[in-house]
Amino acid sequence: MTAEKIARTVQLRYNRADMKTDAIARPHANRFSRSWKLRLLFATSLIWAAPALACGSFAPRPTPTPTLPPIETNVAPATEATPLIDFNATPAAVAAVETPTPEATATFTPTPVPGTALSIGQPARVVAPNGLNMRAEASTEADLVRYLPAKLKVTIVDGPTSADGYTWWKLDDGEGNIGWAVDNDGETELLSPRLGEPEPVDRAPRVGDRVVVTMSSGGQLSVRLTPGTDAELVTRVNIGDQFTVTGGPQQASGYTWYQIRSDDGSVEGWAADGDASERWLSPLE
Repeated sequence: MTAEKIARTVQLRYNRADMKTDAIARPHANRFSRSWKLRLLFATSLIWAAPALACGSFAPRPTPTPTLPPIETNVAPATEATPLIDFNATPAAVAAVETPTPEATATFTPTPVPGTALSIGQPARVVAPNGLNMRAEASTEADLVRYLPAKLKVTIVDGPTSADGYTWWKLDDGEGNIGWAVDNDGETELLSPRLGEPEPVDRAPRVGDRVVVTMSSGGQLSVRLTPGTDAELVTRVNIGDQFTVTGGPQQASGYTWYQIRSDDGSVEGWAADGDASERWLSPLE
């Protein structure tokens, strides 16, 4: 209840009391007494209303609960128990770690272009003017295997090896002979990778070879029906004529005979490859 309402209530009670006094015709002499009571009542009302005026309400205010500051507690972190070591225990077997073996890296060795350099597996030609010695080992003191004639085509099978001041290559002459020969003597090339055009070489023919008639005497070479000087004559051919070897060799009448055939097939028969002084049928290489 506000002070204004309290004052109105006091005034209303005063008016009602005054009306009652008038109604009963209270003498005028009592007005002073009534006024004094009214003032006393008003003062009492003010005293009673003072708390309401000061607080605005008679309802008790809630007592605030003090908030205590947080208490900081230093708690040591939990530690794990240290396991006990059993010194008598047998240690567990450790699995062996397999170390991978690195793969070998292939070393690339370029193969020279044929005709540019001597190399294993490539053909070569004997260019020594007087031919070339083939020896059993890479040494000037080794046994002589054979004499390689000029223009002979061979195949390199091993090398190079340095010995006695020379560079040696292992050669296959195509006739079953294998040995070592030098490639130069310091001044002259003796073995060349440059084959050039096919040339007649001084070796025995083989089946499948291309051969040319090389009679130095200027005569003609007899071609017979079978091996032997007494066999039927098929024809005679000239120096420079070329044929393909299709058979042989066969021995007859002191000569070695080979079956030959011309490109057009017009000539086919047996011919001797030469005598002790010269070769009559020379392979082209």
